[in-house]
Amino acid sequence: MFVNFLIVDGYSDCAAAVISFAVACGGTPSPASPGRSPSSSAAAPSASAATVSTAAPVTTVAPVTTPGAALSLDPYFQNHGDPALEAFLPDNINGTPLVRYSLTLEQLFEQGGDEETITAFLTTLGKTPADGSYAGAHDPSGVVGGGINAFKVAGADATLLLAGITELEKSDLGESATTTQATVGGKNVTVLSVGSEVNDTVWLYGYGDVVFVVHAANEAEPAAYLATLP
Repeated sequence: MFVNFLIVDGYSDCAAAVISFAVACGGTPSPASPGRSPSSSAAAPSASAATVSTAAPVTTVAPVTTPGAALSLDPYFQNHGDPALEAFLPDNINGTPLVRYSLTLEQLFEQGGDEETITAFLTTLGKTPADGSYAGAHDPSGVVGGGINAFKVAGADATLLLAGITELEKSDLGESATTTQATVGGKNVTVLSVGSEVNDTVWLYGYGDVVFVVHAANEAEPAAYLATLP
């Protein structure tokens, strides 16, 4: 399906894949958390999504390597095509290490990315694939739920980039998705929601020419991720 631009960022259901830049469904997902259930799009919009408060403090420590963890992941998650973008993402949440990875758009295309659609989206921003990259972080052990993704289009207009990716996420969630603004993890975010099931809600945060997207099962998880961001 299209979020066919995207990448399965730690979810077993491609419907919960992230937004506009990655590979079509079919890659090997990580076991971090379950995907959105097929029936969840019919659930009532979440009334609490727009009133999320900052979660408990997040502690950032030096990266911790879990023996054998990287070997259990699809090679996709072992890419480091844009280390600078990757560095924006937390390496741990409250001491639990996260796997971080990043790819240039050229790398995404090589692994099955929807080049035509992605290029068309970039054209609306006056950009080309050479300007874009993607990064993600999640906990393959599942101790920390959800996952965070970063989409960068170098030099893109921040307002247009956030609006465009928000629309792409909204189209994936469905026409019934509600859009609200909230403060989560100390950040002003856009919240898209179609219900209260796992992955029914998406949190988006824009920072210059980067848009961060969090998929999570509850309201505390995105706050933990977002609190680590600049």
